[in-house]
Amino acid sequence: MSDIKADQHAAVQPWHAMAFGSALGLVALFERVQGFRSGRQYVLCHESPDLNHLTLVALALVAGAFLAAVVGAATATMRSKPSSLPFLIACMVAALALVVAADKVDAGGERLAATMAAEPFSERTCDYAPQVYSATPGWFSW
Repeated sequence: MSDIKADQHAAVQPWHAMAFGSALGLVALFERVQGFRSGRQYVLCHESPDLNHLTLVALALVAGAFLAAVVGAATATMRSKPSSLPFLIACMVAALALVVAADKVDAGGERLAATMAAEPFSERTCDYAPQVYSATPGWFSW
């Protein structure tokens, strides 16, 4: 049977926030690694600082999901009061929002890469060996 009595309710524990945020972050990171292997690829003739910036921003957002999980769990553990429930839920929502934002940024990077790849080029006009941009699948973009 259940340990919860009729006048009690299940509470979100600090480890829930840690597990939720960490799982989201790991899946988002796996999505990006998987994108390098099997994602849509664009051959770019010229380096794009904007594209590099978008890639770094997306990775920072994924790292933010991990950070939200750690901060949420640590803060709730230190408080150890039932009033930390809204804070834990906010941290879990923040972790989800961060991975969704990372996918949106990646989608913008893919649009930029597609525009750049559509420009005609030959190897003689490139300043270096062509760069390949791999798009992520966008598992968190709904």
